[in-house]
Amino acid sequence: MKYAWYSMIALVLAFGAGFFLAALVRRKLKKKPPLWAHILSGTGIGILICVAAAFGYLSVHYSAKEEALQVLSESSGVKISPMDGGYLLDGPGEKAALIFYPGTKVEAEAYLPLMKRTAEKGVDCFLLKMPMNMPFFGKNAADRVTAAYDYETLLIGGHSLGGYVAAGYAAEHEDRIDGVVLLAAYPPAQLGDSLRLLSVYGSEDGELGMESYESAKRYYPKDSTEVIIQGGNHAQFGNYGSMKNDGEATITAREQQEQTADAIVQIAQGLLRK
Repeated sequence: MKYAWYSMIALVLAFGAGFFLAALVRRKLKKKPPLWAHILSGTGIGILICVAAAFGYLSVHYSAKEEALQVLSESSGVKISPMDGGYLLDGPGEKAALIFYPGTKVEAEAYLPLMKRTAEKGVDCFLLKMPMNMPFFGKNAADRVTAAYDYETLLIGGHSLGGYVAAGYAAEHEDRIDGVVLLAAYPPAQLGDSLRLLSVYGSEDGELGMESYESAKRYYPKDSTEVIIQGGNHAQFGNYGSMKNDGEATITAREQQEQTADAIVQIAQGLLRK
């Protein structure tokens, strides 16, 4: 919700500035242009400001740390294969898989360590890249997985806004999805009771927005599990560094990701036993 408010405020400021600049130009002209020309020029300037601001915003993102990229070259029981728009991490399990959406402005590769730990424990992972690192632009990215693979149990989830968008996909495709995994995230709409939900967040999370998180619990399906990782924060689900408003973690990223992977696998195993 806060992103919607930020976007509305940004648009008001951009077009307000556009009309202000157009008015300044109009005043300096000896021959005043008609009102429609003023409106047209103000709108055009506002659009240019929006485009420039969007380009500046999207050009800055959280890059995957070296320890995350090293996963690509490690030899282990997990095979990591590039796929259309992401990676498949294929572990020893054959029946369950997780489709994962990264957080806002975070490179997908930052989540390779978490995905690898999850795959090692028996749940294959599809780590999907988002257009311009923005989950909102890749809401239906899961289609490429659901259309090409057939697992007995299929989960979808993500981190932060990625989880929000992934939950929205699940709400619209309950015929394809069995469970939802939210890491420091909450759903935007009602999730049907055919779905199972896992919500995980760190006790030191400073980015989640607990008021919105608690309010969104009204959208949870009946079968829901909440896991609070003591000492964990918002950023350590991935390996991309710290965030401005986040709390300071008292456990390592590895510990936080191990606990998260355990929780994901437990949910998947519960669905397989149904």
